[in-house]
Amino acid sequence: MVKSEYQKVAAEKKAAKARFIKEGEGTPLLVIFAPHNSFGRDAFYQLLEGLLILPGRVVVISDDEHADASNRLKGKVTWVNTKEGRNSMDTESYLMAADMALVFEEHMHELENLMAKGVVVIGHDKSPFLENYKPVEETGNGFTFEKYGPWEIFRALIRAHETYVFTYDWQHIVRGVLKR
Repeated sequence: MVKSEYQKVAAEKKAAKARFIKEGEGTPLLVIFAPHNSFGRDAFYQLLEGLLILPGRVVVISDDEHADASNRLKGKVTWVNTKEGRNSMDTESYLMAADMALVFEEHMHELENLMAKGVVVIGHDKSPFLENYKPVEETGNGFTFEKYGPWEIFRALIRAHETYVFTYDWQHIVRGVLKR
């Protein structure tokens, strides 16, 4: 029996995810590429604090050390520092395990890598690669927001988490992501 590309990626993702999530397959892993310019630090922390109410794990990939993050975010957020190439193996492992990724303008170059790993992207609606998911039509390959504001981005993240619960819909989106 020949496995489809989706089945291969799903098996790799399941194995990678087991390293980071002990709660089970139904727990989403969100990777966030920390913004440099498009979003202020305080707004970013507001967004991260809001994510504490959502199920799942959050990994922030950043080239800054955030010493105060562990105090403010109660240990639910894992920080991976990429400065000078450090932790590049950790980054790849998290990306393979990730179900979804929040990408800001300065990290749009990561889209192809993310999509090849079956990661559903949450990003700005001006990206030529992202099409907002519409559940009724079953179209789209990600979740988008119009403005770089904490509430707009949080709304897109909520939609992604709500859709993740519906296995058929999520698999449909991932299959669309892999076709890109």
